[in-house]
Order: sequence, then C-alpha cells, then structure tokens
Amino acid sequence: MSAADPGSVNSVPDQSPERSKIGTKQAVRHIACKRVDVIAYSFADKIMILVSQNGNLGKMYYVPLVASSSVRPYSHDMLPTEDGEDYALLPLNHLTPVSVLGASPDDTEGRIYAVLIASLICRQSPDERRLVVVGLAQGLGGDSITDQNREMLMDVLEMVGECRVW
Repeated sequence: MSAADPGSVNSVPDQSPERSKIGTKQAVRHIACKRVDVIAYSFADKIMILVSQNGNLGKMYYVPLVASSSVRPYSHDMLPTEDGEDYALLPLNHLTPVSVLGASPDDTEGRIYAVLIASLICRQSPDERRLVVVGLAQGLGGDSITDQNREMLMDVLEMVGECRVW
C-alpha cells in the first residue's frame, strides 16, 4: 500500500486533541535551613498541592471537598465574622484526609497538613468542589509540637495561599 492509499497505516491525519490548560503556580522558601517548594496544579477534576523539602516527597493524601450527607459542609456563613473570630487554623469538620501513598496509619502530622491545606482552599473558595490531592515531604514538621514546627506549618500554609490556582 502506498502512503496515499486510504487503508495505509501511514495515512493517519494529524489530529491532536485540544488540551485543556493546567494552571500551575510555585513558591519557594528556605524554612529551618531546608528548601521548601510548594507547587499547585489546577486540573478539571482536582487540585494538586505538592510540598517538598529539598526536592523530596514522601507521602500523598487526597481530601474530598464534597461532604457526605451526614456532615454539614462548609458554607459562606461559616466565614470569620467582623467580631474578630478567626477560624483560619481550625480544620473544617467535613474534611477527611485519606492516605494514598507512603503514610502510616498513625501519621497525624501528614493528615493535619492535608486537612489544613484543604480547609484553606475551602475558605478561599467556598464553592470549590474538586478533589484535593496533597503530596508532602516525609517528616515535614517533625514528630513533636514545637514552636519551630508551628512556624513551618504557618509558612507552608502561607505558601499554599500564594499558589492559589482554585
């Protein structure tokens, strides 16, 4: 068969499907003498947040933003009021992080990061319904609660806020 023959394998027209744009933002800081990168990706069906230290990731979670019917989901009336109430550091009660890769069942620290990142997304965009996937560096904050670990958590959440793609 020749290239002009319609039955020829080589006669496939060049039809590249339209690709949807993937929103991406990145923030880099040095926190506690370690390079911390936050990269946010916006896909049609999910938001992915990767928080790496010195280029390494060690665990991954997903957090559905749509609540089950038994839990009251986050709504606009739950925003902080003008009276000074600030709930920015409390995780939303309808969010449940699920370990996907690399995390042990008792990994409280990773679950806290994942649910706080998802809570931040919900607070900034209350109508958001996409799945949130969070990749974290192994041992991101440490095993104990210290002032340095709190500062790291606050810095990471600030970096995630800077990388808003939702």
